[in-house]
Amino acid sequence: MKKPFKKIFFVVLIVIIAVACKTQETHPNQFTLTGEIKGLSGNLFFRHPDKEYTKETPPDTIKVINGKIQFSDTISKLTLITAYPDFQGPDKKIFKIPADSLGYFPVKCAYFMFYAFPGADIQVSGEATDFMNAYPSGDKFNDALAAVNKLTFPNYNEMGNIAVANTHEKDSLIITKNEEKANSIFDQNTDELVTHIKSNPKSLAATWYLNDLLRRRHIDEIQAEALFNGLSTDLSEHEDYKTIATRIAGIKNTKEGSPVPLIKTTATLDGSQFNINSLRGKYVLIDFWGVWCGPCVKEMPEVKVFQEKYKDKLVVLGINSGDTKEKVQKFIDENNYDWQQILSTKKNTADNFVTRFNVQGFPTKLIIDPRGNIVKRFVGGGEDAFKFLEELLK
Repeated sequence: MKKPFKKIFFVVLIVIIAVACKTQETHPNQFTLTGEIKGLSGNLFFRHPDKEYTKETPPDTIKVINGKIQFSDTISKLTLITAYPDFQGPDKKIFKIPADSLGYFPVKCAYFMFYAFPGADIQVSGEATDFMNAYPSGDKFNDALAAVNKLTFPNYNEMGNIAVANTHEKDSLIITKNEEKANSIFDQNTDELVTHIKSNPKSLAATWYLNDLLRRRHIDEIQAEALFNGLSTDLSEHEDYKTIATRIAGIKNTKEGSPVPLIKTTATLDGSQFNINSLRGKYVLIDFWGVWCGPCVKEMPEVKVFQEKYKDKLVVLGINSGDTKEKVQKFIDENNYDWQQILSTKKNTADNFVTRFNVQGFPTKLIIDPRGNIVKRFVGGGEDAFKFLEELLK
C-alpha cells in the first residue's frame, strides 16, 4: 500500500511544480526584451516605474552578454523605459567606440528607449557605436518609438559630437563655426520632429516628443497648442497626453494679468495645509527652484534680501522640484531661508505645480499682485526679476 501512495505523491508533486513553473512563465504582467545590440560593452541600467528609489538604491539591470539580451520582468502598466549603459571616460564616452571618436555628451541618443507593458514581447536590434543606434519593435508602441528615434538619434549624436569637439577646441572661430552647424542641425531636427508629430497623431511616442519639445521650449506655445489639438483623443488616457493638456492649460491660466491658479495643498514641509489665497493683500514672489539648480541656489540670498527689506509688502513662496523633503529642510535650515516652501510632485496632478504652471526652466519666478493676479513671469537668472521688484515695491 505504501508504494502506490509514494507514486501518487510524486506525481502530484511534479504536477504542482509544473503548474507553478507555468504560472510563473505566464505571469499576466510579464514582459520580455530579447535581441542584440552589437558592440555594446557592459549592461544596461534602468529605474523600474513600479519601484521607489533613493540615491542609495542601485538601478535595475538588464544583463547584456556579448551584445545579446534576454530579459524579462513584470510591470503594472504601459511605461516608456530609458535604459542607459556604463558611461566611461572624461567625455562620458560610451560603448566600445572607435579610437578616433570624438566622445559623447549624455543626450537622448545615449540611451536605449522602449515601451514595456504587461504581455509585451519586445525585440531589440541595432548597434552601439558612438550612440545607441538600436531600436525596439514588436508592437505598435515600440514600432512607433523606433520610427521617431531613427529620425532624431543621428541628429542628437551629431550635435553631441560637435559639443564634445568644442570642449577641446581652442580656436574661437572654429568654435563659432561648430556652434552654427549645431544650431542648424537643431533647427532641422525640430522641424523634422514637428512634421513627424503632425503625420502621426495616434503615436504615443510622437506625443512623448511633443511633451519634451514643449517642456524644453523648443517650440513656442502657439505651435505646441496646435500640435496638441492635432493629436488623436484616443491617446487621452496616457500620461504624456495628460501632461501636455495640463501644460497647455497652464499656458492659458498663467498669462500676465490672469488670476494666479489656486495652490491649495498639504505638500508642505510639515504637512500642514497651505492656501495661496491666505497671502492676499501683499505682493507674492513665487520662486520655482531646486537644491540641484546652481542658478537657483546662487540667487536665493538676494531673495532673502527682498523678503527682509520689503516684509510689509512682499511674501515669498518657494516651490521646490526634484528634491526630497528632508533635503529641502536641511538646505533652508542651514541657510536660514524661512519663507513658506511647498513641494511639486509628479505623482499628483494637483500638486504637480511645475506642470500646472508650465514651468520650462529653473529658476522661474512669478510676481503676484495683492489682488492675486499675475504681474510678471521671469525664466532663468533673477536679475531682471529683482530690478522689476525693486521698481514695483519701492
